[in-house]
Amino acid sequence: MLLDSLKDIVKHTHSLGFIEMVKFVGTAADAKIEAIDADKTVVLYGEMYQPLKDIQATVGLSRMAQLKGFIDLHDKSTVSVDSEMRGTVSVPTELKFDDGAGDVASYRFMSETMANEQIKVPPFKGATWNVSLTPDKSKIDRLNQYAGILGGFEKRFIVSTKNDVLNFSIGSGPTDRSNVPFAKGITGALKHQWSWPLTQVLSILKLNDSSKVTMHFSDMGALKIDVDSGIGKYSYILPASKA
Repeated sequence: MLLDSLKDIVKHTHSLGFIEMVKFVGTAADAKIEAIDADKTVVLYGEMYQPLKDIQATVGLSRMAQLKGFIDLHDKSTVSVDSEMRGTVSVPTELKFDDGAGDVASYRFMSETMANEQIKVPPFKGATWNVSLTPDKSKIDRLNQYAGILGGFEKRFIVSTKNDVLNFSIGSGPTDRSNVPFAKGITGALKHQWSWPLTQVLSILKLNDSSKVTMHFSDMGALKIDVDSGIGKYSYILPASKA
């Protein structure tokens, strides 16, 4: 259970390519994570379906390449949590990977104080979601193909609605450009044209290969992508820029 949860957290954070640190907040009743990328373009709020009984505290996950490396190398090993007494409180301090034959690796947590200092995730105040959809894999693939062609010049894509069609456009005006009718038969509309970072959105959408993904657009200038892996639920919030 612990190893599966760690794999899931790493897959939905570090493996996206733009999240470097994660705050884990565990209690006897739940297990939540928070993260924000260095450019503050993506804020993540997540919750595991089951609490991690060995981590009932707030800790930080940094050096996530090392954590992923240990997880990959010790896929069949026993994973446990080592703790230390600090005053009268037992505090989880590291993960221990042990194959039972002397091959052992240890990954050190960030302390709660350091995690709170370095991973400052703003609270999400909510939004009105004007358009919601479950993206089709073929449309994600098409957007990715255009990103491969135009992404070196255009870092963002523009979202708009026309009648019941949600359009994603890369490039505008007198330049190379493309338009993908990303979803048809939508309800709701966007009165404004907003833009979002192409690389980050595509990285999240590609999680649809193994997870359920839904997108929610607000005409207030926000995008929320919900990802349900079966082990955890992850909500990525991306503020928009005017197109």
